[in-house]
Amino acid sequence: MNSSEPRDHHYAPQFYLRNFAVDAERKKIATVAKNGSRLIWSVRSIETLGFERDFYVHYGEGAPVSVETTINRRIETPISRSDTWRKIAEGRSDSLDHSDRSVLYALVRHFKARTPHALQTSLELIEMAADPNSKIPFTDEERTMYAAIRARPGGAKAFMNLMAANMLWSREEFESCGLWVLRSPIPLRASTTPVLTISAPSNPALSMPLPGMTPYVDMLPLDPCTLVILALGNFDGAFSNTMMSVDEARYYNRHFIGQLQHFDPIRHVITGREGLSEEMAWAGYEKLAESDQKMVFRLREMAEALAPDA
Repeated sequence: MNSSEPRDHHYAPQFYLRNFAVDAERKKIATVAKNGSRLIWSVRSIETLGFERDFYVHYGEGAPVSVETTINRRIETPISRSDTWRKIAEGRSDSLDHSDRSVLYALVRHFKARTPHALQTSLELIEMAADPNSKIPFTDEERTMYAAIRARPGGAKAFMNLMAANMLWSREEFESCGLWVLRSPIPLRASTTPVLTISAPSNPALSMPLPGMTPYVDMLPLDPCTLVILALGNFDGAFSNTMMSVDEARYYNRHFIGQLQHFDPIRHVITGREGLSEEMAWAGYEKLAESDQKMVFRLREMAEALAPDA
């Protein structure tokens, strides 16, 4: 690995996080972050969020290989310089149209494939594919693929890096997918794990990568007012750009709080403080402290377990 390669690898790109900045210089965002058994809301520096040391490094032929620069050159830079991203960064999401489908599609697929959550999911699938009694009925081809990844030391990381450094693996599904841009009347939450997978109504057009899967779509907030929904399947390249209702926006927002607790690799929810206490209470948290600079929450079940006997 070249000694000039950067070591702090942002799996949540800074050009993306700046869309949620709370300061004029676009260097800070407000997030709820995991801190042991507590969740702490505060304003934080974008530079210090959404990264891991040497995250995009794997070993090939006994030597470390970094794909951080490759990711930046092949994917991040072209996207961040595109007309589509310019519309988003300038707050003109209402002008996103069918011509923006390719960049929006690349954003969702790429951002989903490059995170600690994606790596953890791959590790779980590798273990499940090795179990003949797995709840997922893997095909023989899938079991062979996952066995080859498992047999290689660090194979899961190499596999993730391969997907993060190119988009070839996703091209076949582009023409038929459905993409819907939804603009919100209230501020939207986001995450340093940018793409969340959420359940969807059963639909014969949806593509299910593995048998027995629950129908799903992928959700990516683009800025505090806009999110994009991607559905893989036979949707004939559907696209729309519409306003959603307040209730719909609240429905999508609640997924971020719920998944923060459910998945260990999801570490920050990007959110303002307005209405946050009520939403955290809905998700089962109690507020322990509040000031102008921060709020501290803890799961209510944990608080009750730690309380002294009456």
